[in-house]
Amino acid sequence: MFISELEVSFLSYIYLSNLGSNREGNMIKLFALLILFTATNVYAEQAAIVCPTFYYSSVKKTVEANGAHDKFKHCAVSCLLALRCPAVDVLELGILKELLDVVGPGNAEMNDLRADYHGVGLVTSLKAKTDKACISYCHKLYPENSCQ
Repeated sequence: MFISELEVSFLSYIYLSNLGSNREGNMIKLFALLILFTATNVYAEQAAIVCPTFYYSSVKKTVEANGAHDKFKHCAVSCLLALRCPAVDVLELGILKELLDVVGPGNAEMNDLRADYHGVGLVTSLKAKTDKACISYCHKLYPENSCQ
């Protein structure tokens, strides 16, 4: 039995909403979530993160031209990628990025994943249908002077 993309998104939201302040425990939960995402794409014809990886550089340039604060960028990049690629693939890329931040020079934050989820949610809920709409909604969700 396969888990649908909608079910994965719903499970992801619940999972991310229940993450606490225990960094090690959260990383284990994130790893388990990544396995869930990967399992849903085992039989896909192409690798799960090929599409968002292909578009990432151009999308990032578009987003950075419209704002530089971290959570806005996570939201907007995820939103723009979700306009071009399957939502579950975009979420997988966001989780992989945060896992790399745990072991690399980056700063892994649960709120980054929440911003990624919000960006993808704008597309899956049909609120954002264009790049401009993604930028606008993410600015509203994550204003420059907020501490989110």
